[in-house]
Amino acid sequence: MTATPPRNIRLWHPARGISFSPGPAPLISPAHSPRTAAKAYTGAGQYHVATTPSTSPQGEDIWATAVAQQVTPSNVNLQKPAEDAYTLVPVSSTVEVKAEEEVKEAEKISTNNPPPPVLEYKMIDDQFYEAKKSPPGSPKSFWSYKQYRRTAEDGTSHRVMVHYCRSRKTMEQVCKQFFMNEKVLGFDLEWMTEPTQLSKLKKNVSLIQLASPSRIGLFHVAVFADKEDMVGPSFKSIMEDPDIIKAGVWVKGDATRVRNHLDIHSRGLIELSHLYKLVTYSRTRQYHKIDRRLVPLATQVEEYLHLPLFKGQDVRTSDWSKTLNMDQVKYAGSDAYAGVHLYATLDHYRKQLDPCPPLPHHAELGLAIQLAEGVKRNRPDNTAEGDDVVTSNGGTSTSSEKCLAAAIDDISIEDKGITSPVPKAKIATPKSPARPKDSRIEVAEDRLREQFRIFQVEPTVEEYVVELPVQRSNRMYVIRPVKVLNYHEE
Repeated sequence: MTATPPRNIRLWHPARGISFSPGPAPLISPAHSPRTAAKAYTGAGQYHVATTPSTSPQGEDIWATAVAQQVTPSNVNLQKPAEDAYTLVPVSSTVEVKAEEEVKEAEKISTNNPPPPVLEYKMIDDQFYEAKKSPPGSPKSFWSYKQYRRTAEDGTSHRVMVHYCRSRKTMEQVCKQFFMNEKVLGFDLEWMTEPTQLSKLKKNVSLIQLASPSRIGLFHVAVFADKEDMVGPSFKSIMEDPDIIKAGVWVKGDATRVRNHLDIHSRGLIELSHLYKLVTYSRTRQYHKIDRRLVPLATQVEEYLHLPLFKGQDVRTSDWSKTLNMDQVKYAGSDAYAGVHLYATLDHYRKQLDPCPPLPHHAELGLAIQLAEGVKRNRPDNTAEGDDVVTSNGGTSTSSEKCLAAAIDDISIEDKGITSPVPKAKIATPKSPARPKDSRIEVAEDRLREQFRIFQVEPTVEEYVVELPVQRSNRMYVIRPVKVLNYHEE
């Protein structure tokens, strides 16, 4: 009895028909048609032909001829089969890639020009091109509110005004006079590094920023006099009005701080990350990338306002509990002002989409991002919203000092409640980043705070190396070293 030849050298293969030389299985399945389906695959030094018989008489003759004839690489006739002999391959991925490449090429050209003038305050062309020509990381290379102007009918140029308020009275006047009637505001917060739940209000909400196209309000709550109503009724009315849009990045997290410490329940919040992803990936038809994860503010500014945003780590983590210096004013003002211009620019591009998607829901509602009518994403938008913002340093402390020097001369600050001038920033040597706390130390600190909570005192921290017993599950552990909290009544 003749032994069955090995599978890889059989003449007949149940999946690919007659095989005249060993080769891989075809990458596409035969078409669902009674006609002949032939495909030639070429590899390194080998040829492979796969055929299936046809039900027509002509096809049977071709089949018999193919069996009788010895096929070699020299006499293989590579002919183009009929169009219906192939299995159709989806081209949606190809369309997506092509659309993405076209959009990227167009954006590469457009980012060399100023952003579209969608508001009355527009980027000055001369300042934009000067920033583009400046060395990367230099003071003049960054985006700033100081680059925007409004030209009146009489030809006069108006700059963006900054209201730095250090009292509740001044804050109430500025909010009531300049921000109550605005439809869209940029919104942001600054607070002390690593505040705790037991920290005072002024450490958790140190600075509140609002911005309209013409003005920026910096409300320095950390230096306000202690009162039961810290911020006044006008600011509360603005934040709780759903018809006034408050736009920002991680705006829901900032609103949570305002609610927990000022008892203000914000409405009308727009998360710029949602609008950014809706516009960006609708343009490239990559709808599966539209989710509710956060996108850094610096990324959005550079892509849609065409200049990098300065995010120096030394300024971001600086002390916000004292009177602001010029570096802090510029940093905080630019963050809030970027919010109002990003919203207007992204909405401008959204309205140009075909089909045009609706605006994202208000962030406080926690709803999924709606796509345009008739468009479906490949997977549901079940991504939980997280605070996974990647912070861009934007430069070293040296570049921060240079930016400060450039800002001191031409920054405009307006606050009738201020009697002393805003101090200049002190140029300090850069500090090494603080090492993260051990989780066991955090547990020990929380237990100590809980023990002293009934005394209603504020802790001060001093460094010691000690052994601290911690009870957990009827066992005693010793943690060292730790920070000992000395509590002093005020």
